[in-house]
Amino acid sequence: MFRSLLILHCALAASALGQGTGIVTGVVPITPAPTGRVAVEKYTGSISGKVAKRPPPAAGVWLEGSGTHAEKNPAKLVMEQRGYQFGSSLLVIAPGTTVEFPNQDPDYHNIFSVKGTKRFDIGRYKKDETPVPSVTFDKPGFVVLECEIHDHMNAMVLIVDSRFRTQTDAAGKFTLTGVPPGRYTLNARLDHKRHWTTEVTVVAGKTTAAALGPKSTLP
Repeated sequence: MFRSLLILHCALAASALGQGTGIVTGVVPITPAPTGRVAVEKYTGSISGKVAKRPPPAAGVWLEGSGTHAEKNPAKLVMEQRGYQFGSSLLVIAPGTTVEFPNQDPDYHNIFSVKGTKRFDIGRYKKDETPVPSVTFDKPGFVVLECEIHDHMNAMVLIVDSRFRTQTDAAGKFTLTGVPPGRYTLNARLDHKRHWTTEVTVVAGKTTAAALGPKSTLP
């Protein structure tokens, strides 16, 4: 009986640790965000002292290869505006994802995009207006978000057809977990101009380290 329980425990532990899959980790070179003051005098009213620090830049990271296609019914996500900034500098999503844009500030915002694979203009709206404005991003690509009222505000949405996707932290580090063994193309995108790739081989129960940047190399 004890032996059976021990075998079951080991099997469950192996499953929890993802012994049949591997991990991909690495670093992408990130350009620090500008540190100067935001010009607020041009806006109607005064938001001086109310503008939050700009969110740190991030790169989107994803895998391409057999079995990597994104889920067919992605969950709805949120990109809020708070402190006259977007809540994040980047959102990495699957095609077909609907993103809500709640306004947490006391003044109007007007989120729009004219750059990328999704062009839209939500129109002006205030805090607590319902329904919360939303946009469905149906095509892979790169979309730049802006505010028509506060032109210091900007963020990006990266739409990738991969279920193995993430974004870096402020230091450029990333981790992709639960990846089946195999050979994949690893992508990292920082903006419209900087997109790097390298090939990675994933081994079950192992961590594969990769470097992505101007000198990307094969592992």
